[in-house]
Amino acid sequence: MTYKTTYTKAEMDELINWFTTHQFEKELDLGSGMYISDIDVTVPPLIHVAKTKYDNRVFSGQINLLYKIKDALIAQNKVIGEK
Repeated sequence: MTYKTTYTKAEMDELINWFTTHQFEKELDLGSGMYISDIDVTVPPLIHVAKTKYDNRVFSGQINLLYKIKDALIAQNKVIGEK
C-alpha cells in the first residue's frame, strides 16, 4: 500500500481482520536493515495503534508498517494459512 497520512476505519478493519485470521511464520526480513524476530510480539501493539489511532497522522508510520509486514509476509510466502 502507498504511504498515507491517515486511514479509514474500513481500511483498518480489513487490515486487522487479515492479521487476526491468518497464521504466519515467526521471523520476517523487511529489507533495508529491518528484521522482525517475533511477529507475535511485534504485530499486536501495531494492531492496537491501528484500532485506536487510524485517523491520527502522528501514527501513520506505525500503521504503514503493518501494511509492509503484511505485504512482506505474502511476498516471502510466510503465510501458513488461515486460523
